[in-house]
Amino acid sequence: MCKLKSYQVAKLVRCRINLKDAQLHDAYYPAHLSVALIDAIFNPQLRYEKQVVPIIKRYCSYFGILWTRAGEDRRNLPLVGDQETLTDLIVHYKKYGVERMMDCVFQSRFCSPGTKIRKAKNVYWAALALQKNGIDNLQDAASTSPEAIKCALLPLKGIGERTIHMFLMYVGNDDFVKGDIHVCNFVKEALGKKVPPKEAERLVRKAAQDFLSVTPRLLSYKIWEYGSHKI
Repeated sequence: MCKLKSYQVAKLVRCRINLKDAQLHDAYYPAHLSVALIDAIFNPQLRYEKQVVPIIKRYCSYFGILWTRAGEDRRNLPLVGDQETLTDLIVHYKKYGVERMMDCVFQSRFCSPGTKIRKAKNVYWAALALQKNGIDNLQDAASTSPEAIKCALLPLKGIGERTIHMFLMYVGNDDFVKGDIHVCNFVKEALGKKVPPKEAERLVRKAAQDFLSVTPRLLSYKIWEYGSHKI
């Protein structure tokens, strides 16, 4: 039954999405771990291009750093000495305070889903949690198991598995899918019925691995791109 369902997802992908020469968005090649974390935490329930991207750009402009890595070698991680670390991000918060970070840097008071906790504040708590687990830069994140990263972030209110999956995808993990509204709607269209986000993630991941010969991360992004253009 699971194979049939994933086959149905793969079949709809072939009908709706052109995977030839498919590329990930530049956001999947962050120049700094701090930027990847900010992106992932602000992402839920906001329009990416209209709301999330301006927040990221304001942060990068304020502190004079690049958002993404460019060029043919962008798959390679920047040298640690060229990165803004989570330590640097935490120092910004300690220097300016949460209120100024919200109002002057991010210029956003959006709350994390299901809470009254500002997303800007959750960026700080998440940075602290990751740093306490020895994760400070992109190389650290890449060499840390997804399970360890989940254990560090899941206790934080307003940061769920889908946000963590987005963060893992940004730091280079090809095996994850984010069960957002676009992925869930796509799977619903393929199956003719609604399924929970975890099930949608599992079916897209299996379709990518078993039928489409692309990474789950790339397929997740292409489904998101397809869905966001339909709105």
